[in-house]
Amino acid sequence: MWVDRPEILLLETTTNIRPFRRSLMARPFQFLARFSLQLLLGVAAFVTAPAHAEQIITIGFVNPQTGPFAALGKAARKGMDLALDGAKSNPALKGVSFRVVERDSAAKVADAVRYARELESREKVDVLMGGLSSAECLALQQFAGEEKLPYIVASGCWVDDFGDAGRTNRYSFRTTPSNKMRNVAFVSWLTKNVGKRWYVMYSDTAYGQSGLKAFKETGAEVVGSVGVPFGATDMAAYVSKVDRNADGVYFVFAGRDATLALQEALSQGLGKKLRLAGMQSLIIPEAFPKLPEATEGLAYIGSYPREASGPLDTPANLAFQKAYGAVAGGEPVGLNAFEAYVATNALLKAIEKSGFRNRADSEKLIAAMETLDVPASAQFPGGALSMRKQDRQAIVPLYIGTVKGGKESVVHMIPAADVAKIK
Repeated sequence: MWVDRPEILLLETTTNIRPFRRSLMARPFQFLARFSLQLLLGVAAFVTAPAHAEQIITIGFVNPQTGPFAALGKAARKGMDLALDGAKSNPALKGVSFRVVERDSAAKVADAVRYARELESREKVDVLMGGLSSAECLALQQFAGEEKLPYIVASGCWVDDFGDAGRTNRYSFRTTPSNKMRNVAFVSWLTKNVGKRWYVMYSDTAYGQSGLKAFKETGAEVVGSVGVPFGATDMAAYVSKVDRNADGVYFVFAGRDATLALQEALSQGLGKKLRLAGMQSLIIPEAFPKLPEATEGLAYIGSYPREASGPLDTPANLAFQKAYGAVAGGEPVGLNAFEAYVATNALLKAIEKSGFRNRADSEKLIAAMETLDVPASAQFPGGALSMRKQDRQAIVPLYIGTVKGGKESVVHMIPAADVAKIK
């Protein structure tokens, strides 16, 4: 109960003085006890009731902090925290604060689902985020659909299966481009500008297999391929299988596997004989704070090259990089930090638009997410983002770049409108 004027309780008790005297004379102790109780209740209500209770939205974050994707998971958390810190100065979210409860999945599917279930049942989270590896996010997507819990991929999860008609559900959204979007757009450019005959090295996982499939579907000539078991530490035997007569080697890896595959390829001198190309995950700052000289000429595709060059040399992007550098000790923005930053800002925009305050408002949040359409800004420094309702897939620009002079140089931008055509 809220009482603006607690003295009203006292006045109501003593208004009629004659009944008051008779009651006091007849039952003095009972009257005083009742009088004291009413007074205490009034004072307690006055003292404890807040003028404006702050609304706390709890985000469950299933994210690898150990294991082969540890560096990527830690970078993703930095991006999320930066976005949530920015929400504090958003007048549209005044009176709303955010609590993040994180669990270390170590990129293990069983642990990811177990922690998601714990976050829902024990922590009573309002929204679920995370699922960096492809296998994790597919499992969390299914969990979210079964439990009717809003779920947004924070970073990673490029696997094409996420958008398949048989898998999508109303509650799950992805703001990172799919494997097919990246590969189809990139391979078309590679065959025109670099070479036509390619050898493909890929991670023998859902992510890597979908990358190989997308590469083949473009019609490019694949002269050979080799799948590498996830978590392999010795890449020498796999790199030695690469056909040296190909025009180039195309890598489809993520995390530590990507770093080890590229390092072995460079140590065997492949970069001197063949063109190297692949996903931006090959050269992320978490693995290569400074790009090795041997990576000169390597071509890549991604949603956010670390250098603000070409179409990314904008005030909005420079403001984002400055803000990130201030909280990350000057380190460059990693791909996973960027992806989690954008995903969290997408959630914040949907909350702002819908008035979502807790899980009871899930339908409002879903309606806002599936129609999300935001321009480029310091919150979306890679470019405008719009959600494709039918497959819960965000449409964003993609960037093709090459390593030149130890820096990532953007040579071509694929507009969001062209990316949207890739389904």
